[in-house]
Amino acid sequence: MHALLYKELREHRWVLLAMVLLLGLAQAVTLWGAGMMGSPMVAYQKIVVTMAPLMALVLANRLVVREYMGRTQLFLETLPVSRTQVLAVKWLLGAALLLLAMAACLGAALLVARGKTLLTPHYVAMVAIRSASFVLFSYALAFAVGLTGRYRYVIWGLLFVCVVAVNAAGQAAVQNWPPFYLVAESMVYERLALPASAVLGTCAIAAGLVAATFALALSAEGSLVVALSRRMRAREKSAVTISFLALIVGFTVIDGRKPKPPFELVHAMRSASGPPVAVGVGGSAGAAQHLADALSSDLARMQDFLALPGLPALTALPDDALDGDAFQRAVLPNADGVVVRAAFTNSAFDSEGFRAYALASWMEWHSRERAAAEDRRWLLDGFAQWLVARDLPQQREKLALRAAFAARLLQARPGSAGRAVHAWLSVREELGPCLADALAWRMVSSLAQQTGEPRFRALAQSVLAERPPGDARASLFDPGFARLLAGAGAPDQAMLTQQFERLFGAEQARMAGTLDRIAMPKAQFTAQRMAGKAFEVHYRVGPSAGDVPPFSILYHVLGPWEGEIRPEALARVDSTRAGVLPASFARGTRLFTAVERRDALLGCSVRLAAQRWEVK
Repeated sequence: MHALLYKELREHRWVLLAMVLLLGLAQAVTLWGAGMMGSPMVAYQKIVVTMAPLMALVLANRLVVREYMGRTQLFLETLPVSRTQVLAVKWLLGAALLLLAMAACLGAALLVARGKTLLTPHYVAMVAIRSASFVLFSYALAFAVGLTGRYRYVIWGLLFVCVVAVNAAGQAAVQNWPPFYLVAESMVYERLALPASAVLGTCAIAAGLVAATFALALSAEGSLVVALSRRMRAREKSAVTISFLALIVGFTVIDGRKPKPPFELVHAMRSASGPPVAVGVGGSAGAAQHLADALSSDLARMQDFLALPGLPALTALPDDALDGDAFQRAVLPNADGVVVRAAFTNSAFDSEGFRAYALASWMEWHSRERAAAEDRRWLLDGFAQWLVARDLPQQREKLALRAAFAARLLQARPGSAGRAVHAWLSVREELGPCLADALAWRMVSSLAQQTGEPRFRALAQSVLAERPPGDARASLFDPGFARLLAGAGAPDQAMLTQQFERLFGAEQARMAGTLDRIAMPKAQFTAQRMAGKAFEVHYRVGPSAGDVPPFSILYHVLGPWEGEIRPEALARVDSTRAGVLPASFARGTRLFTAVERRDALLGCSVRLAAQRWEVK
């Protein structure tokens, strides 16, 4: 037994020395920053949480994996020492080294905490027992998984995925489980009672892992562990990969199908009749009640037109930080439903535009984002505007003027109508929400007029009213927008492009006099190098010097594969003259920049010079 211990220490002494140095460095760093953590004992808790599992993995790899993979264990078993003694020496040596290292860290933390924290024997014993239980659990788990040889990475990955899935779908969070609760941040602050159930549960798990370790290593006279130590074959790699991916997909489907409670707003104005709509009170109660009734009427019309069986509640919340024509949809991680926000009390609040935005948000939620796909998004935006403006002649005139102006902006670029049909997200990005919604309204109203209401109703129901499954079947069995057009008897996409091209030209000719009165100052962005390698972005709107009417600069740093830019992701700078963005950028940074200015004739913000470009 003495020779075995000497062999292990001699073989792994340099690795052990490196581990001790790394542990000492981590201990010094955590103790140096312990002044900002509330107690020097927090440094010890951080060491146990981070370094104990890491050192357990290293020790298990050296004592188990390296021995079996290198066939050294087979030589040891030929010596006049039993296989049980060899395994016990390895296990006890690793556990003793790990516990001694943690004990040294505890002693250093107690030495630093002396005089700063009340240290009683009961408190020190509680911290020692909790940390020792977690250390033994970590080492027993690492040792047992190390014996599985070529499947150890698979088992670690499986354990990680299972813990994440159970944490997301279960009632108790991971930090409340017995092994992890022992070393939670509260470990160094709890002084009254030892969590006996958590300690006993952790020790029981560790004992089970030890029993499994010896059962695996001693079964079939050790041949099973030797077989597991061989390299994985190609078939095994394929089978493991497929099984692992199937497990992840299964957990994803389970998590996605977990029911969420509906969102409820307690203090709100609610519609008196029709589908339930809740509007948060922002300002006068009468205005909130009027908005709730208007939204309820819109939902009832949509329910009748699309033949929807039922509608959940729609909630509208006030947000005075937004502009009058800027709307947002709230994210609900723990609830289900549709919640939209707007500045109800703003004097420039666009009530009709907000009603259309609420309908579009509800249909996007109902179709599980299917209706928001790029090839059919123009139908979603335009249908919501068409449904709201159907009985409002003044709103239709306003949308017609905006649509004609949007068509003029697109006319300078080739294939404007084709881009509106096939690349609607890029068109919407260039025009902004206000002009893009008006252009979509013109396209949808023209389509409804040409095809007739029965065919248009069939098309809207097939695209907007269907609620697909919440898994991969939604993509596998999606018929595609082209087939939906053909099934509803509507023109195909090529014919729609030609019809919209003629429509854009006719609208501009009809409103040429009014459109010429809308000022369109030029906007320019340039990148100039600062001291060093950073760049600053200069913007200029209108003449080279002097003030211009108020405008807003929107910008966003684009990610490598970023597609649609959400409105809430855009940073904003309000100004009346040329200036510099309040940020610096490295060479090669991809930016989206745009200028918006409110136009009184159009009644909304007009987006100018919107583009994606690279800083260089």
